[in-house]
Amino acid sequence: MKKIFAFLMFFPTLTIMAQFPLVDEWLLNTTGELGDYEYHPGAPPNSVSVDMPDSVNVLQICYDNDYVYIRTNGLAAYTMGPWLMNPNTPSAIESIYRFPRNPIMAGTVHQNQPPVGALGCAINGVKLYGTGDAKSYNPTSGQNDAGGDGLWNSDAWVTEGATMDATGGGHPDGNGNYHYHASPIALYSNPSTTHSPIIGWAFDGFPIYGPFGYVDSLSSTTGVQRMESSYQLRNISDRTTLPGGIASVPVGPVINSTFPLGTYWEDYEYVAGSGTLDEYNGRWCVTPEYPAGIFAYFITMDVANEPQYPYLIGPKYYGVVNPSDIGGAAGNITIPLGVSCVNETNSIEQSEFTFEVYPNPVKEKLTLKGMDTSAYTVYDQLGRFIFTGTVENTIDVSMLEEGSYILKIEEKGRMSYSKFIKL
Repeated sequence: MKKIFAFLMFFPTLTIMAQFPLVDEWLLNTTGELGDYEYHPGAPPNSVSVDMPDSVNVLQICYDNDYVYIRTNGLAAYTMGPWLMNPNTPSAIESIYRFPRNPIMAGTVHQNQPPVGALGCAINGVKLYGTGDAKSYNPTSGQNDAGGDGLWNSDAWVTEGATMDATGGGHPDGNGNYHYHASPIALYSNPSTTHSPIIGWAFDGFPIYGPFGYVDSLSSTTGVQRMESSYQLRNISDRTTLPGGIASVPVGPVINSTFPLGTYWEDYEYVAGSGTLDEYNGRWCVTPEYPAGIFAYFITMDVANEPQYPYLIGPKYYGVVNPSDIGGAAGNITIPLGVSCVNETNSIEQSEFTFEVYPNPVKEKLTLKGMDTSAYTVYDQLGRFIFTGTVENTIDVSMLEEGSYILKIEEKGRMSYSKFIKL
């Protein structure tokens, strides 16, 4: 089956707000492409390929002044699987996620990453799960299971990493939810000589990037480097205390070859300044999509390019998040009435008219061709209003600073957009 990643380049027609990438940076299914997967019904190397009757990637994007809503089946556009030591297979599970368009930092209390279920969504509509696998150490059984005491919580990548597919880095759970825990490798390049792309969004509305960011967090001209976690394995010889010095009652398992350090979240501690990222596994920085700056999470990998705790976001969200949007409750949002939507049958390509803008890049005046007298509005690349007017055939942009801008044209009840660069 031929796989096509279709990027949506769409600019909202509501009151323009910041966070254009939250609308733009999704893989929208505009072709009706269906999913497929491969699995081993018995022992490898025997495998079976299955064509699914269900659409992949993001199916619909809706938005209002406050939120962006994403509808998806949770299926990737590459061939999912096979999964070693995992008998589960993916299912189309229609979900609707909600993300704040103007995210803000949390106050003194930051919401915990959900122990089970989604913490965000990848740009292809696949769930982003956290560090947990819904198991913790059970002193009665002497193993990690769902009946554990919740003190020593097992790390999903350590315990399940071998069951994730080589193509995308995901796997399905027992309910058919295909998801990522640590490294959605189909969505970024590693290693890389350029800044990593956005690979998804946390439910607080802040972006999650791949492993590489700018050397200087506030300069895009300093080259790139691999982002480093500031979490380190604790210097402990037993599991009698939890992070922060709290006594573990009962104690955790003995540190040995069965339960080595790194088996549990609680084996790690945050050491400020030991890496490039903060306790939320992010930093305030400039990125290609946010040249004015944004708080961004980064995927963390070690020097051997293996996923590194805490993988996607830290144990807590940086921003304000609604608890009803995360974990097992994630994906159960209802899209309200009165929002604007884009989907595979109502894309911007079908609704916009065409016009020419030249020269581009431009120093003084933009010339427009292909329209009657029209109203125009210029925004910067973060969506902030600059100025408006009526155009016959040219627009004076000489007063603008150098950079990228968005031009919106309104003509006879229709709207269209074009990007231009001011020199």
